[in-house]
Amino acid sequence: MSLIKQLWLAILLIMVLAFGASFIINTATSRNYLEQQLEMKNTDNAVSLALSISQMEKDPVAVNLMLSAQFDNGHYQYIRLTDPNNQLITERVNEKVDNSVPHWFKQLVHISPNPGVAQIQDGWTQYGVLSLASSTDFAYEDLWLGTEFMLGTSVIIAFICGIVGSLLLTIILRPLGEMVAMTESIGDKKFISIKEPNTSEFKSLAKALNHLSQRIKDMFNDQSTLLEQMRLEANYDEITGLMNRKYFNNRISAHIENDDSFTSGVLVVCHIKNLAEINRQIGSAATDAALKRMGLSLQNICQQRKSLIAGRLTGADFAVFSNDAIDQNRLCAEIEHALIDAAGLKDQSNRFSLYTHSSHIKKSERLGGLQSLIKTIKEKTHPSEADILNWINTADVTVYENHNEAEWRMMLTKAIEAKRLKLAEFPVISNAGKIIQFESPARLQLVEKGPWLIAGEFIPWAIKLGLVGQIDLLVLETAIKSLKKDAEKNIAVNVSTNAMFDTDYHDYLKQLLINNPTLANRLWLEVGEQSVFENLPLFTTFCQFAKVIGCKVGIEHVGARISQLGELYDLNLDYIKVDASIIRDIDKNPGNKAFLKGICLIAHSIGLIAIAEGVQSEEELAALPELGIDASTGPIIK
Repeated sequence: MSLIKQLWLAILLIMVLAFGASFIINTATSRNYLEQQLEMKNTDNAVSLALSISQMEKDPVAVNLMLSAQFDNGHYQYIRLTDPNNQLITERVNEKVDNSVPHWFKQLVHISPNPGVAQIQDGWTQYGVLSLASSTDFAYEDLWLGTEFMLGTSVIIAFICGIVGSLLLTIILRPLGEMVAMTESIGDKKFISIKEPNTSEFKSLAKALNHLSQRIKDMFNDQSTLLEQMRLEANYDEITGLMNRKYFNNRISAHIENDDSFTSGVLVVCHIKNLAEINRQIGSAATDAALKRMGLSLQNICQQRKSLIAGRLTGADFAVFSNDAIDQNRLCAEIEHALIDAAGLKDQSNRFSLYTHSSHIKKSERLGGLQSLIKTIKEKTHPSEADILNWINTADVTVYENHNEAEWRMMLTKAIEAKRLKLAEFPVISNAGKIIQFESPARLQLVEKGPWLIAGEFIPWAIKLGLVGQIDLLVLETAIKSLKKDAEKNIAVNVSTNAMFDTDYHDYLKQLLINNPTLANRLWLEVGEQSVFENLPLFTTFCQFAKVIGCKVGIEHVGARISQLGELYDLNLDYIKVDASIIRDIDKNPGNKAFLKGICLIAHSIGLIAIAEGVQSEEELAALPELGIDASTGPIIK
């Protein structure tokens, strides 16, 4: 039973007790008072009437007339005249019954005043005895009206007290409601804090809950920090701080296989030919310091350009990869000069010998330039070293890279107007074998009956020409059409940074789902990790909007910013997708196993589904469930 109901029952009980006590006391007091007054009236009237009859002649007719006149003019129950021997001479009795007062009330209070008695004289002899009793009807009526008034007043007071008490109780219990909502949020894995109320009892409870919530937040932050440390230890070179060979290979492979963002890039490989001689000359400590400076120099370059990643392939080999088609010669020269300056070995008698090579990498070619680069590197490295670039996958796609800006604008505009856009479908399957969603990257047909381009080929031009917003809207429209055709399908579409703050995108999405309300929970919206953490306030606003209209929201390519994963605890997200670079060869990598298990632990702690991206082998797929992965997608998933 709620406190409000208990309050009303308490007020009702109190008012019943108060009314009962007041009724007993007031009724008893009033009854005694009325009885005394009636007795006095009876005595006064009897004496007055007896005196009047004593002074008149005792003619029976005259006496009767006198008694009748008195009886009719007053309110009497009866008037009785008896002789000295108590024999009735005459009597007047009120036969009327007053029904204005309930009979049970008369029996309950029962007013019974003593009658008035007086002697009637006839000269010096006694004529008779006069006795009379006033009517008690008016006394009962007065008590009844008083009781009704007291009852009505009690009910009104109880009602007013109940309303005021309910309002006060609502105000007093408002912090309790906030604390209940807070505990429910903690149960739903959303760790919020509330303002401490002024009520001392509630204040201590709110303080304890806030402390609990903060402890959980700190725990997530500590776990995120620990995972970040594990990620660095498993995937980064201890001396230079750059990605180790395996992780660097996985990252580039994940970039090249990403149809949504990659069409071509640049790879720069640097080889220190005489590292062993330098180490003998200046010592291992000085050599390590030089390598560390070189690593920091490459990290600084990568921080300035988000499209670059750098790794240490072997003891003497460094590499930088760009997922954008930039000037490879300029990048190569910049990397070489930066490494030479950072090494600080120009004055050594054994000069620093650095060989730098670059290659342009495309999906649209057989990577002939890269094969030449591999051959060159092999000739200049020790024969026992493995092929450092054997992980590049090739694909044949058509790239309209030779068209100028005007041609691209014309083709993109016509393709958007003709709605020549479709969504590919790549299944995401749970550990139980159920399809939970289809990843649906966009494919665009620039010219009628032409090839369908992957997003990485046309999105950069769309962004450059200011047409990406129209493509985002067309993707939404196409996704809704697809959901209508299949009532069992869930579709995941990518949300660009532009779409997150585009009010037209929000309005169009809202309108589409208002017209099709049953489709909202089958539309999964996902944003890349980099876009999320670089625009966290914007992403928070977008999450709130998307969750209100019923869509599921997730983050894809999670891994590089794992230290910030704890910041997502209160966004009410639905899932994360772990980057393919972490999943690659997960069955053979103990460090990444522990790292992935930690990611899944944090994800589950805040109520998220953990999905693995880019699963390529049965061995990887088999290893994922025990690490906490809930579902998988990639080339092996059919």
